[in-house]
Amino acid sequence: MPIEERLDDASHQIEIEIKTALMKKGWTQAELARRLNINRQQLNQAIKGNNSKRAKEIREIIYPLLNMENNNE
Repeated sequence: MPIEERLDDASHQIEIEIKTALMKKGWTQAELARRLNINRQQLNQAIKGNNSKRAKEIREIIYPLLNMENNNE
């Protein structure tokens, strides 16, 4: 599998895991963005697996907040 496909797969897996954790908590993405004091676009980029420094920082906050293992990155 080409490297870019593996990267896309990993990003998609991050998205699925975060969205699943949100559902378990009964939270929406808007609720999570509000709790993190960020805009929904920033949150969406982090959830989608964006590889920017800011998106990674947001995910580092999201994982414990949603009781997730931090083994996605």
